Amino acid sequence: MKKIIFFIISALIGLALFVGVIWKVGLNQILQTINYFSISKWFVILLLSIAQFYVTLYRWKIVLKSQGFNVPLIKLLASKLVGFSVDYMTPSPNVGGEAIRAYVLKKDTGIGFSHGLASVIIDKVMDFSYALPFVLFGIFFVLIKFSMSWQIIICLLFISSTFIFLICLFYYNTLRRKEFFGAIIRFLQLHRLSFMAKAMDKIAQFERIIIDFFHRDKKTFYKGLSLSLLGGIIGISWIWLILFFLGLHVNFLQVLLIATLTVITFLLPIPGSFGSTETGEVLIFSAIGFRPEYAIAYILIFRSIDLFKVGIGFLFLSHFGLRFSQTIIRGEGVKLPNNNENK
Repeated sequence: MKKIIFFIISALIGLALFVGVIWKVGLNQILQTINYFSISKWFVILLLSIAQFYVTLYRWKIVLKSQGFNVPLIKLLASKLVGFSVDYMTPSPNVGGEAIRAYVLKKDTGIGFSHGLASVIIDKVMDFSYALPFVLFGIFFVLIKFSMSWQIIICLLFISSTFIFLICLFYYNTLRRKEFFGAIIRFLQLHRLSFMAKAMDKIAQFERIIIDFFHRDKKTFYKGLSLSLLGGIIGISWIWLILFFLGLHVNFLQVLLIATLTVITFLLPIPGSFGSTETGEVLIFSAIGFRPEYAIAYILIFRSIDLFKVGIGFLFLSHFGLRFSQTIIRGEGVKLPNNNENK
């Protein structure tokens, strides 16, 4: 019940922010700006987005291959899209779809849940690791370049410090062959909860797989980071192209700043970060000298690409017997399988 209330409250906050920023900027100005965009241009952006998605899909494939599972890309597509959709709509910082992704992978390929979940987490760590320097650059640039309220400064510092701490702790523990997730769960006293206490053995099981990967498959890890960087370059390219199609001429630093802060705003605990992202983009665009209607037009086009993938992901979600209310609103995810099903 608490999860449902949290989802509803966060969604209402996001909706209020979204309506408020649209009202303040002006719907007519936004529509006039979007008129620069055409369906053909949208499909060009979609193709670049698909290319970026393919790169990250291939990255996951080589992680699984290092574990002994040579899975065709087409078999990974459904799981990746379902995980993306759950991540996008769950009011959490770009997490929430990992267990769902491993569950769909198991149903579609027969790969054990523990191995699947371990590969998903490794894939996610690669995403966060390559993005870390860019996120820190974006936050540092904003802090020294623009005058902001102390509330925003504290929020940015909290996000960046938490991000750095968790990534560093993960690598520190993993390279010393110590648990990370189990340590966090115990630190937060979550292991005292009955359902979590039952899952601790399974958590330790997939943590061992992750630790083995980082000690045995360094070459695969570095290859994965390279693919992450390639995916990031493609992502920056299609962001630049959106702005270009809207009639904005931006330099590399401006594009990098906009791209980085788009990622940061999507870390806020609001479903789809609706409203919070629009508000953040208006502030950034205004700070670098662009009219706010361009910010809204940009993020609406950006969202349309994401929602296209989310829509396909939800089709797969229902195909695998998962319900929207179960996985998104109530945040129940899937039940961890027993030890026999893990294999």
